Amino acid sequence: MFRAELIKLKRSSTWIIALILPVLAVVTGTINLANNDDVLNAGWDSFTSQVVLFYGMLFFSIGISLLAATVWRMEHRGTNWYLLLTNTVRPVRLVLVKIAVILVLVAAMQFVLVAGTAIAGELVLRLDGPFPWEFAVVGVITIGAALPLIAVQSLLSMSMKSFAAPVALCLVGCVIGVAAVTSVTLRPVSYVLPQAINTRALNLGSTAIAESGRLAVPDTLPILLTAFAIGAVFVLLTTTVIRTVKLR
Repeated sequence: MFRAELIKLKRSSTWIIALILPVLAVVTGTINLANNDDVLNAGWDSFTSQVVLFYGMLFFSIGISLLAATVWRMEHRGTNWYLLLTNTVRPVRLVLVKIAVILVLVAAMQFVLVAGTAIAGELVLRLDGPFPWEFAVVGVITIGAALPLIAVQSLLSMSMKSFAAPVALCLVGCVIGVAAVTSVTLRPVSYVLPQAINTRALNLGSTAIAESGRLAVPDTLPILLTAFAIGAVFVLLTTTVIRTVKLR
């Protein structure tokens, strides 16, 4: 099933999404640092913080919503959904395979982000010192932190025939997520809203959004535990409703 899902995506624009969004984040971060080097003068710390600033608030989560919508798009065509329902494969296996495929694409996004940041910092900006290994660790942590949003967007993309509707809902969540991470009043929301969890994970140790916390066990472990718990809940929810969804 996993191989079949990858074959479906082979000729789609999914891989372009996984490439363009992190590259865009690196480009904007490079431009911001180059134009404000008198203020952003902390070397690699300033650069990596600029790279993940808009990526963490918007690009990453929107990318996940686009990937999920693309992965489920084939099932909305023709009679594919009804063929799927008559398949002998258990619903939970289908849901997990879909999420696994999206997770692979998300991992590809993070690889491009980390590699692109290293190349831009070394060859374009010529920053002093070695590339910070902490940034690569944050990239790996964020893959796990993305599970709740992957599961939520997978459920929405499965339930809605519209390609744009789940993406639009994710955008609304991004706006709320930014407010939750940066506002004291809405801070509790940042611990359960998937988009906010992504923002916090990507900005661990960042100087751009200090409220996200440090790259340390006390700040990292709660994010991952919450992500896995919320992700599991939505996997079960998707499995429960998968046979009752009516696609028109």
